[in-house]
Amino acid sequence: MANESKQKTRTGRWLWLLPVAAGLFLIGVLGWFTWRYQSRFTPKTEILGVNCANMTAAEAADALNAAADGVVFSVGDETGEEVVRLPLRALLDEGALDELARAAFARQHADAGLFDWLLAPGGIEAPAVLSEVSVPEIARAINHALYDANPRVPPRDARVELSEDGYLVVEEEPGNLVNTQACAEALAERVHTLRSLTEPVGAAVVSGARIRPVVTADGESIRRLTDALDDYTHMDVALVFADDSRYELTPEDIWSVSRVRIVGRDVVCEPDEELVRELTDRLAEDYGYDGVYAKFHQAEKTREYIYYRVGDTGWKMDREALARDVSDALREKTGAEITPTYDYTWYWKNYYKYYNVKDTFIEISLDNQYMWAYVDGELLVETPVVTGSIMRGDNTRKGCFRIAYKDADLNLRGPTWDDHVDFWMPFDDQIGLHDSFWRDDYGADIYLEDGSHGCINTPHAAMETIFNAFKGGDVVIVY
Repeated sequence: MANESKQKTRTGRWLWLLPVAAGLFLIGVLGWFTWRYQSRFTPKTEILGVNCANMTAAEAADALNAAADGVVFSVGDETGEEVVRLPLRALLDEGALDELARAAFARQHADAGLFDWLLAPGGIEAPAVLSEVSVPEIARAINHALYDANPRVPPRDARVELSEDGYLVVEEEPGNLVNTQACAEALAERVHTLRSLTEPVGAAVVSGARIRPVVTADGESIRRLTDALDDYTHMDVALVFADDSRYELTPEDIWSVSRVRIVGRDVVCEPDEELVRELTDRLAEDYGYDGVYAKFHQAEKTREYIYYRVGDTGWKMDREALARDVSDALREKTGAEITPTYDYTWYWKNYYKYYNVKDTFIEISLDNQYMWAYVDGELLVETPVVTGSIMRGDNTRKGCFRIAYKDADLNLRGPTWDDHVDFWMPFDDQIGLHDSFWRDDYGADIYLEDGSHGCINTPHAAMETIFNAFKGGDVVIVY
């Protein structure tokens, strides 16, 4: 019992050291943290939303700079398409965040006591880092971001290009220009109030941020121009000639005879009188049959009848009136069905009744070097022939003629020839039909270099048949 009492006395004597040791430990810990936070931010410290607790000013500066690298301002247009991306770095002065960290550290420790770190004040109120950046500075930064590496390309409006063959719609080109001033003003609010480097900035939306073409290919102004051009070139203008043949002007015809220009927002389409006359003259040659014409069967059954002008006077188309009527229809943009007018006064004179063709006639095609002879509408004989030499200029004249007379067994004499023929039927002064014993071949292209002096060289047997069947006054048509 005595030993137990002594041991209790001895143990109790050392118990007082426990609180002393605990106190010394606590004082050591407090001292260590007090010493540590003399060079570091206190716990829970945030600067511009960045956790800087327990960091030195330099470490906090690094953290702020790292966070700043992820901050990007952007501007979108009314469609939601991004137009500008501007990194925070483009607006920050070099070393600005380092200075901000040092200033924050100095403020936090300026009046702090040894144990103020225990209070853990948390966030540090920092000024908006870009509060002093002006709108012009933001605009310059936008220009650098967009155009330092890329040339400025202005937008180009869609347009209608005219050519000899028609028109072409050229699409608009968007370019890459933006409304820098409007974008800078929209970003200024976000830039000036930026107080966190960790929260999303959010895009500013600016109507008209991108400078776009005013005129687009699918827009109303281009559509109005092309509609006007299409309406003009697709007018219904038809020419109805004397034999009821009909020709409708194509859009290509109308374009080719018109002067078309674009004046401001409008199209001006006007017929060119000279070009219209050239077109109507060509059509008159193909369809008009002006002059004195004979109507006769063509032995090659490509068409039932052909017409051939047999004189320069007679029933004649008024070509000037035709051109004028077409021009008026195009100018008034009304369309028309135009029937050419003719002067028939010459045709009915007795002299020109001479050209009336009945069912007995001789038909000679210069192109085909061929002759057909009809009696009372029935083909009597057909044969190849040789007509006037093209190379020597002795072309057989086209026209509608009558056989002047018939003669047989005679010599045909000229400056360089004296040839005997058995059958002779002149129809155009000294030009006529005759046999030609000196030839073995007829037709084809003999007439080009070895043709006659203008007469119709005919094989003997065919010439004999024609001589016996035709008489003076019968018609010979050469075309």
